[in-house]
Amino acid sequence: MIHEKTTANAEARKAAHADETPVEPHAHGGDLLRMAEAAGRDPASLLDFSVNVRPEGPPEFIRRALFRAMNALEAYPSPHAEEACRAAARHHGLDAARFVFGNGSNELIHALARALKKRGVPGVYIVEPAFSEYALACRCAGLEVRRVWGGIAGENLGEGRGNLSEERLPTPSKDFYEGKDDQQVPEGTHSGFPQDAPEGWAVFLANPGNPSGLFRNAEDCLDLMRSRHDLLWIIDEAFIEYAGPEEEVSVLRRLPANGAALRSLTKFHAVPGVRLGYLAASPDVAEAVRAEIPAWSVNAFALAAALAVFADRSDFADRTRAENDERRADLAAALAALPGVEVYPSAANYLLFRWPHPIHLGSILLKQFGIALRDCSNYHGLGKGWFRAAVRFPEDHRRLADALRAVLETPAASFLSSNASPDLADRDSIKSKVLGKRGDGGPGEGRRKPFFRKVPPPFPRFFSPDSSVPTCSWR
Repeated sequence: MIHEKTTANAEARKAAHADETPVEPHAHGGDLLRMAEAAGRDPASLLDFSVNVRPEGPPEFIRRALFRAMNALEAYPSPHAEEACRAAARHHGLDAARFVFGNGSNELIHALARALKKRGVPGVYIVEPAFSEYALACRCAGLEVRRVWGGIAGENLGEGRGNLSEERLPTPSKDFYEGKDDQQVPEGTHSGFPQDAPEGWAVFLANPGNPSGLFRNAEDCLDLMRSRHDLLWIIDEAFIEYAGPEEEVSVLRRLPANGAALRSLTKFHAVPGVRLGYLAASPDVAEAVRAEIPAWSVNAFALAAALAVFADRSDFADRTRAENDERRADLAAALAALPGVEVYPSAANYLLFRWPHPIHLGSILLKQFGIALRDCSNYHGLGKGWFRAAVRFPEDHRRLADALRAVLETPAASFLSSNASPDLADRDSIKSKVLGKRGDGGPGEGRRKPFFRKVPPPFPRFFSPDSSVPTCSWR
């Protein structure tokens, strides 16, 4: 029985990735070992723009909490992180029974998918482009997956920014409509949610979007939930704290019975190695998800980090947001100054951009410069040429921009070989362009003036004003 179940899960996992375009070096960002092997470099030498975490690392109050947690290693942690549930309840002003903690939000996504299947949910809609684990988790659980296009931004910020306006959102790639997905998207619904969504289904919607950074204000998200009481709306708020003060931008404290919110404590607080996330939902949904998670999933270090985050009364969140806003503007300016590069607005700690030339940019940057980007070609609706870059320090942004400019100025034929390695002369030229004559990667021509506009992109309406929607409650 165990072998049969394992085989079935493996087949589901294989099917979940069967329609995805392979990317290098991996389907997720931040895999330093795999990227280093592909680049032939020491992992510590890579400049990683593929992972979206605070570049300074965790704040001091979390470091102190993790150090103190070593005194608790001889005892088991609470089976279901009960202390963290109570701390979250005090922080958000909700009942502790509404919270579930897990070994990262990814564990909760998979547990939620299994719980939905057991509760009789037929399938889910995923608002694309989106984190691939939503579809993987749902398919492994035996749920039908349908995709809808939610948009990426209102306006690109590059030299060609006149080509797109706030009224004309970029449309999904051709593969989005040609059977690449479980269900073809009905005509006329690529910019929003289909009006005829079956009763009793669930919807995954990330806010801000990943990889787009597209932010929908809390009231718009709540309107969606109210408009379809027969659907369960799962709002992934992994990066919500970058969008603004939590009480203003999050739906978590105002969730209706048919709403659930996913949160990650590893992005904003830069502890992805600790693995920590939580779900807020109605008590019955929370209990169903908790039943899918094994005991002691949250270890002593993760538990200590959670308690430290909820106990923090410093100005850490405000400072981190302000720093990210300034650095994001710097990165946007650096990328947008490159000829032909389209950069899109974001409310998170990353930017989505489109590269203008048909070369293996990710491999070139990794092998020639030791720089890792998130190749977004496996995000449904995007395709080749789309990349995500995390917000880092200004000197890192200059190094990335200089590398990209060097690639732009290098003859394309130099990159046509399978290993993406330019000729020796071109390689020396690239090194001098990026590292300078000293060859030490010192500062370039100074910081570019930020011009990134902090304007929330337009929210694509999922329902037309005259659409009739069922009024029954979600099961």
